[in-house]
Amino acid sequence: MTTLRLLAAAALLAAAGRAAAQDDGPARDLSACYPAADPSRVACYERPTPFGFLLGVPGTVAGLARDAVRPENLPWMAGIAVSTAGLLATDERSRAGAQRIGRWAGISPDGKTAALTSWFPLPYPTDVGSGLYYIGDGMVPVALTLGMLGYGLWTSDTRVLQTTSHLAEGLVSVAIVVQTLKRTTGRQSPSRATEDGGRWSPFPSPSEYQKNVPGFDAFPSGHMATAMVAVTVLAEDYPEYRYWTWSVGYGLMALLGFQMMNNDVHWASDYPLALAVGYGLGKHAAARGRTEVRSAAPAEQASRRGRSPAVQVLPLPVDGGGGLAVRGAF
Repeated sequence: MTTLRLLAAAALLAAAGRAAAQDDGPARDLSACYPAADPSRVACYERPTPFGFLLGVPGTVAGLARDAVRPENLPWMAGIAVSTAGLLATDERSRAGAQRIGRWAGISPDGKTAALTSWFPLPYPTDVGSGLYYIGDGMVPVALTLGMLGYGLWTSDTRVLQTTSHLAEGLVSVAIVVQTLKRTTGRQSPSRATEDGGRWSPFPSPSEYQKNVPGFDAFPSGHMATAMVAVTVLAEDYPEYRYWTWSVGYGLMALLGFQMMNNDVHWASDYPLALAVGYGLGKHAAARGRTEVRSAAPAEQASRRGRSPAVQVLPLPVDGGGGLAVRGAF
């Protein structure tokens, strides 16, 4: 009788396992899929090609240009224009206020950096002021990109590798767009201003621009646009950490914006368009190589770690009574 009861219990466990498999439906390969912003979907990433990000740059830049004229985006464009105009009217007062705060807090306005070594002149910040300004330096997202590339290659993590490609595409795109806008508007930086708010000299000649870059490159802020690209890409590719990314990223960008006024590099009105450019380019870059699909599996199961453990407790008859059997799938 004991043998029969154990066989019955085994049959019961096997039947439960078959039923659970039927309830789950056909298994989906989630090895390259991760949580998406929509809990009912997962984001599946393709493995990028080594220089595929360069091929994506024209489409990303063109996508930003199309966004600027879409009817549904006109309120946003108006908001950028209005906020820029409002800040233009207060640029001198904002600059003076930032410098008063800087002096009160003992934050250096010069932003001096030092070279890492004589044979490898990689700059690094030497005090709080240069550290705050360094937040928007191109070396920060470049270092982040290279670090993620190394980790992605080591672990064969498709999302990390695709995020690396997104960051690279965004950085190249933002350099093209911002340089084009700077050379179109020709606004003086505060350190070279010959009139309140800085003089605007649209379309300076390339030679004139190169001879006196601070005299023409204030608008929009490349530092702010670059930082916004990096924050947007990370928030898009890692939606499960989006609020941390936003909180830390936007906080650091606020400090960067303050310091660039404190050290006479930018006006406050240089920021709205820069933020919009960085956000738009980051959104377009992050959309490449990633497909969101509906999945019957919970979104939190979509990761390279595989499916979450599933545990079932089932009745088990034994001599003189009964007990419980635990079935787990790990």
